[in-house]
Amino acid sequence: KTMVAEAVAGEKAKLLPESAGGGLQVLEPFDRGWRRVGLALDRVGFTVEDRDRTQGIYYVRYVDPEIDVSKSGDKEGFFAKLAFWRDSKVDPAKRPKYRIHVKADGDGSLVQVLSAEGGVDSSETGKKILRLLHEQLK
Repeated sequence: KTMVAEAVAGEKAKLLPESAGGGLQVLEPFDRGWRRVGLALDRVGFTVEDRDRTQGIYYVRYVDPEIDVSKSGDKEGFFAKLAFWRDSKVDPAKRPKYRIHVKADGDGSLVQVLSAEGGVDSSETGKKILRLLHEQLK
């Protein structure tokens, strides 16, 4: 009963400030944190291309809808959106690649967004990805 009350009362994840290295702290051990992050990625709509549990990395593609609209300049109408046979404006192969790194951190897990090269991504898109995951995991 105590464990259930604690789980309901407290958050399961919290965003870390950039001064502490940034990231998202999941208050669960690695195995449960890995699974919950994977489920959250599916719910948010990321394209998970690959995963490596031994290294704790999800390889994902993410297109920020705000950036896509601003790049295209013109907004599609209702019927243009229904034209599935037309080419998409954003080629899936050209979408930016990110790595979601989950690693054990004491009793919990630490989630960080890495760029395609492997460094910590501190861009606005990286922060937005962490906020989206935080909303799903809390």
